[in-house]
Amino acid sequence: MLKRKLIVLFFCMFATAAIAQDSYDTSVLLQEISINSYRFEQFSEGSKQQRIDSTSKSNHFASTVAEALNSLSTLYLKSYGISGNTSISLRGTSAAHTAILWNGINLQDPLNGGTNLELIPLQAVDELIVQYGGSGALFGSGAIGGAILMQSKAQFQTGLKTSVNVGIGSFSSYFAQASIQKGGKKTAASLRLFYRQAENDFPFENTQQFGHPEMTQTNATVKYFGISQDSRFLLAENQQINTHIWLQKSTRELPPNMTILVSKQLQTDEALRFSTDYTLSTSQYDLMARVGLLCSKLIYNDSLSRIYAKHISRSAILETELNYKIKTNHLLNFGIHERIDWGESDNYAQISHRNNLAFLLSYKVWNTEKTLHISSSIRQEIIDENWSQATPALGLTYKLGEYLQFSGKVSRNYRQPTFNDLFWQGGFAQGNPDLLPESAWAQDIGASFQKANNKSNFSLSLSAFNTYIKNLILWIPIQGIWIPQNQKEVWSRGIETDLKFSKTVQKLKLNFELHYSFNPSTLEKKAGNETDAILNKQLIYTPKHQAKAFISFQYPLGNLSIEEQYVGKRFTTADNTKWLDAYPLTNIILSSSFKKEKQNWGLSFRLNNVFNQEYQSMENYALPGRNYQISIHYNFN
Repeated sequence: MLKRKLIVLFFCMFATAAIAQDSYDTSVLLQEISINSYRFEQFSEGSKQQRIDSTSKSNHFASTVAEALNSLSTLYLKSYGISGNTSISLRGTSAAHTAILWNGINLQDPLNGGTNLELIPLQAVDELIVQYGGSGALFGSGAIGGAILMQSKAQFQTGLKTSVNVGIGSFSSYFAQASIQKGGKKTAASLRLFYRQAENDFPFENTQQFGHPEMTQTNATVKYFGISQDSRFLLAENQQINTHIWLQKSTRELPPNMTILVSKQLQTDEALRFSTDYTLSTSQYDLMARVGLLCSKLIYNDSLSRIYAKHISRSAILETELNYKIKTNHLLNFGIHERIDWGESDNYAQISHRNNLAFLLSYKVWNTEKTLHISSSIRQEIIDENWSQATPALGLTYKLGEYLQFSGKVSRNYRQPTFNDLFWQGGFAQGNPDLLPESAWAQDIGASFQKANNKSNFSLSLSAFNTYIKNLILWIPIQGIWIPQNQKEVWSRGIETDLKFSKTVQKLKLNFELHYSFNPSTLEKKAGNETDAILNKQLIYTPKHQAKAFISFQYPLGNLSIEEQYVGKRFTTADNTKWLDAYPLTNIILSSSFKKEKQNWGLSFRLNNVFNQEYQSMENYALPGRNYQISIHYNFN
């Protein structure tokens, strides 16, 4: 009853605001407004953001989102082999602490809290942004470490465009991508297809077998196929409908680690994602209403162990927001989001569900000179009629002079337990319905310098962050049964530096980027069954030092790009007595293209791990040495 009354109240507020503004000018060009990222664009003051630009994307035609971010950002990718499961770590947190948003909808699975970015091809999205630091006030549960925003959209007034990319690579890998889009004055649509397969039968040195013999990776084949479609309809000069649909299926053999000779593990993932939104924009307000649907199915089969498991999740999303422009330097946003999740698993006693109703309020103000911007947000969620902790945030940016800018932010964030945490049964494990949400306070400060002219651009930024997480959920054995408990506290802090430089000399354009992070992440409170030896130690598989560099030379005849990354030592035991060595990786990309009338042909060659470095992301899981990719690109405009 409480939720129904609140819903009615909010819709009445929206309707009143809309009716009251009928007299305002409606000549706003709505196509210039990206409603899907409105909250992020307008109310993220004080947050560090990194956009993956078109140059970087062009060097990753066959890459997944995870591979691209691993090369171009200080995000760390934990990989259980080249075709195995992967998870991401942002600022020392786990994959469940990073919100993954597709066109404004969070893709985190309600069963395990994760999203496998290895299954998302980079070319399936138009825009990729990493927001570092807590953003629970904007995106809700799970955004403790940060958020990754992916957007795909059709463009108006572009005419007909087609694109085809095909290629081959080492270890019997093949990939193909095709897209067609048509943009008119009032309608626009795009269709994309992508396919990838690889045997991944690469050689490696097995350091866990006697004599360290060279072996060939087995049970590592991967195949996936997907199709996505985006549409935009301009109903009037200030009204628009957008639709997005994405279907994908992947089949992966999960490779054995070096201590196991044979593996017969197979995993199939299927996903259907759909959303549609309506937007109305005037000079005084912007109104948005969205409906979304997410369906995913995971089937795991191990013929050796005779284990077969099926996990299904479904989510229905209903959102509406109003952005109200007060005077010329005040902006107010309020909205209501409802999400219903269903989880079905062979390890659940019954189909589980959760209803999450969220109320959002954000406010932004700036001075007349637009040198000072302050934004504040708060989000209150009701989960199955239980009030969760509120997640407020306050951030600001201040521009001093023409080139220098300072920023700061403080926020509270949280992560609710997953369905596995709450409802799992069987396999000597038992979920805990009494778990509390994980909670965290986060602080960020930063300074940046940027100077640009017609021929060069230079920027340097320095960020410092501090996050303290309480009630961390940990599965521990109790009388022989593994049960999740709220027993740990983690402190993640650090410094990040980002340098970018570009310069044009006649026909030559130089681009250079350097990203470095220093991230101590330590355990401050242990579980009851653990020893004091693990206190104040670096978290396992969390590098304290990371550096990524990128340099490219662009010339009319072709481009040369070099990617360099360094990943520091990672501990494999909680007491920090064992570790994986640090490693550097170098990738080289050569590309050339020529244009004839409306047609554009291109050829690119990518050599990964140039110096054949032996390394591991997760202990005893082999990764490939030197390997290549060759791709041909065709575009018609």
